[in-house]
Amino acid sequence: MKELPKVTFGYVNCNRLLYLKSAVESLLHCTDDYPNKEVIVIDNASDEEGTSEYLDYLEDAGHQIIRNTHRDPKNEFARGINTIIEKSSGDYICIMQGDSQFNVKDKWLHEYVKFYEANPNAGCIMLDAQRTIRNKRGNYSQKFGDQYKFVYDGNRFPTSGAGRVMYSKKVIDILYPWSTENDRHEGGGDSEEKARAKITRHMSSTGEQFYCAMPIVPVTLGIYTDPRGANARVTATGRIGEYWAPKKDFRYYEVHDYDQLMAEYGDREIPCGIEEMAIPIGFDAPLDEDGNWKKNPPKLDR
Repeated sequence: MKELPKVTFGYVNCNRLLYLKSAVESLLHCTDDYPNKEVIVIDNASDEEGTSEYLDYLEDAGHQIIRNTHRDPKNEFARGINTIIEKSSGDYICIMQGDSQFNVKDKWLHEYVKFYEANPNAGCIMLDAQRTIRNKRGNYSQKFGDQYKFVYDGNRFPTSGAGRVMYSKKVIDILYPWSTENDRHEGGGDSEEKARAKITRHMSSTGEQFYCAMPIVPVTLGIYTDPRGANARVTATGRIGEYWAPKKDFRYYEVHDYDQLMAEYGDREIPCGIEEMAIPIGFDAPLDEDGNWKKNPPKLDR
């Protein structure tokens, strides 16, 4: 029997241990049917209580842990991505933020790999659920796949430097290294913007086209503990936004059964939104009066 292609999941963390635990534990739970994977965690000088012990626990379980002793807030995510790529042995690499819970049990990772092998012009495949209002603005291709389906969204850039996506080694080789001489972490003059410029130049010079692929049924959810529809953020001066532990083991949200999701949502024409996928455990979804997921990051208050 042919061995499954190897998939790397790389996380960048700083002082958000509660999210990191949910991210890693949900990954292991939701992909236990896909053994050929590796987990890499880059920790950027966390001093949150319990972090060191959890990293030791992961290391003892055979996962790769890189502990940075100094912070560089403007560049540490880009540095983390580069380290993940350098340490990775995967055929496919999932760049993750440490604030995403997987929410679909089994089977889906096989489908992601199968899609990428058949469609190498995917610049990336998105993992996380988007707001329904944004999905409705998509410019979608025909659906690809048998039971589990994907679409290309022509309104999205082919790659996502912010993470929560799967890349092939082919695309990684074009994007690497992420710039580590940035004016800021995001919002212009950052590593994501510079990575977009690289893929744009490649497509222009070679004629090769890439597209952003989206699953009809997304497999991760951002961990949004702040009622403004955001997660706690770590800045150069500390953490802002509401931050608390999940109410049930590693779960902030219910984990869905793959077959039930396919029966309910598999025939959709556009991707399912976070409002449908996220079933919060012990807290209310941050919805506005129109039923849309709020999106007001705490940093806007500062």
